[in-house]
Amino acid sequence: MSAILKFIRENHLLAVIEDAIVKKKTKLSLNTFEITEIPALLCTCLEVQHLYLHKNKITTLPIQITQLINLTTLTLDYNNLNSLPPEIGSLKNLVNLNISHNPLKVLIPEIFELENLEALWCNRIELKELPYEIKKLMKLDTFGARKNELTTIPGELTALPFLRWLTLDTNHIDTLPNTMDWMESLVHLNLSNNRLRECPMSALKCRNLMYLLLNNNEISSFPSDAVFLSALEIIDLRSNPICQQPYIEHPLIRYTDERMPDDLRVVPVSLEPSSSHEGSLTPQVGPLPFQLDPHTIAINATTLRPVPIPTMRHDEHDPLVMADVDASPIDIDGSSIDSSEDWEHSVNSSDLDVHYRSEDERIENEAVGMVLPTLSRYASTAS
Repeated sequence: MSAILKFIRENHLLAVIEDAIVKKKTKLSLNTFEITEIPALLCTCLEVQHLYLHKNKITTLPIQITQLINLTTLTLDYNNLNSLPPEIGSLKNLVNLNISHNPLKVLIPEIFELENLEALWCNRIELKELPYEIKKLMKLDTFGARKNELTTIPGELTALPFLRWLTLDTNHIDTLPNTMDWMESLVHLNLSNNRLRECPMSALKCRNLMYLLLNNNEISSFPSDAVFLSALEIIDLRSNPICQQPYIEHPLIRYTDERMPDDLRVVPVSLEPSSSHEGSLTPQVGPLPFQLDPHTIAINATTLRPVPIPTMRHDEHDPLVMADVDASPIDIDGSSIDSSEDWEHSVNSSDLDVHYRSEDERIENEAVGMVLPTLSRYASTAS
């Protein structure tokens, strides 16, 4: 039965690619096809701009992939890649690249030749350091390197002028550059689950910073004279040594897991008004305004862009929301929900009034039934 399934899967894959070539499609979703080798035919889809190859078993990325010069989005996360070809640097139109969950260990210099890159995700690739060449990605808006082995970050990262969304949680980071305040566009900084001993006060000087996540570090104190800029909405200090000591209460700082009811999903935010638009550690007297809890938008996927911030700040309907906690990858358009879902909720064969002529017939029939949910996704022609 596995040979039949493999035959159907491979032929369906080729049919999807051929259909994309004939119809000159700009988007091609080949995720979860159990691909081990990229078919040569794929490299002839010259019109494709968005190529999704995540959740496969790809071990090698062929050089010929660089023939797809129109690519703006490429997802390779959740594969078995241990290297990338240097030629990847020729994909100059790439805007979104996800190489997470591959045993790559390093970021090759050619990645930093992708001058139009705006979103780069390299979560859990066994990365030990960030090359200083990252400074070349001058258009970078979103960078994620979760669950790696980083101990520090280069100062060059803080010089990126448009970086808004920086996720470095679950590493071994114990020191940060003293130039964090250079990051004028920074909105979301996730440094949770690291080894920081001090609160990065220079980060608090980032004028657009809204979320500073420092939970599960080794922080034991917080300056009583700290000044917060008006954009700030939360500093998460949960599970730090400071939480076991007397601390200064402030509506912007979260020390415990106590939260509002799930149906509200809000946290209080209060700043003392001032002509300089800054707040102090003195809470405002009177009713507190409420803002969306940042954790409601912190849900990781393989989608490649964060919530667009200022103006509306939070747009729950944005199809390109990028979050920052582990989850199974999904397509940007939600196409991960395939036709097999209906099979999973259908009646069990044991509930049907079926009579078999022999035990062998029963076993064979049940074997077919077990693979139908998987086969069903290949039963229809590509759209």
